[in-house]
Amino acid sequence: MEILVLILSSLISVLSPLNFAADKVAENAVRSQFKAAEVVKVRIDSAPLHNPILGKADKLRIATRGVYPLKSLRIDTIELETDPINISRQQLAQKRGKLLLEEQLGIATRVVIKKDDVVKAILSPEIIDQIQKLLGGSQKTKAFGLPDLKDFRLSNPKVEFLENQRVRLEAEIEQLSTAEKLKIEAETGLEFLDGQRLQLIKPTLSINGQPIPPEFLDGILATLTRELDLKRFETLLQVKARVFKFQFKDDQLEVAAFILLPKGLKL
Repeated sequence: MEILVLILSSLISVLSPLNFAADKVAENAVRSQFKAAEVVKVRIDSAPLHNPILGKADKLRIATRGVYPLKSLRIDTIELETDPINISRQQLAQKRGKLLLEEQLGIATRVVIKKDDVVKAILSPEIIDQIQKLLGGSQKTKAFGLPDLKDFRLSNPKVEFLENQRVRLEAEIEQLSTAEKLKIEAETGLEFLDGQRLQLIKPTLSINGQPIPPEFLDGILATLTRELDLKRFETLLQVKARVFKFQFKDDQLEVAAFILLPKGLKL
């Protein structure tokens, strides 16, 4: 969610007298929000043509392919389209700090993530570190008789998108000191409740075929639910967001959402 707001901020920043008809400048501004980007296309619709100088635009559109918010995480597609934009003309002219929205702003967005890109990301140090944090750190894993991921190497990850909005993950972890290998299997259904809260449906997690203790799994679920609750982003970013499509299809995850930025928000 943060990256979408950053993209929009970078686009709005080009609405100035120095960047009249600045589609190319806007593309560069969007690229700057990523570690790398294969394709970035931006279109600024405005009638009359001088509206961008006044801090207005009828619509901003962005289409990307193959962008990397992290060095190891590829997002296949991000598409974004805004309602009419109205920025404070005084702040725009003076270029003092952040720009102020004179009217609320609606944004429709679509994001696609490919299964193969998920598999590659799982092996990255950044994602492994996030997995370690999700599991609660080495002290918590040891308390339940589970391996400390800091002492293991993750390998051979497999991801399957199943029917009924379920996803299955398999991987091996190898202890570096002993070369002992353990097989991890996880499966869960996924659903957005009220368009805001991601719920895991009948999740399972096992190591070498043995289910992990329910109390340990409950802790993981509580952390995931908290981190992926859009109400958290509403408070943090002063925006409202609703997910109206969350679908696994053809080895990819497609998410469509609507974001509303309030009048008076500074970007």
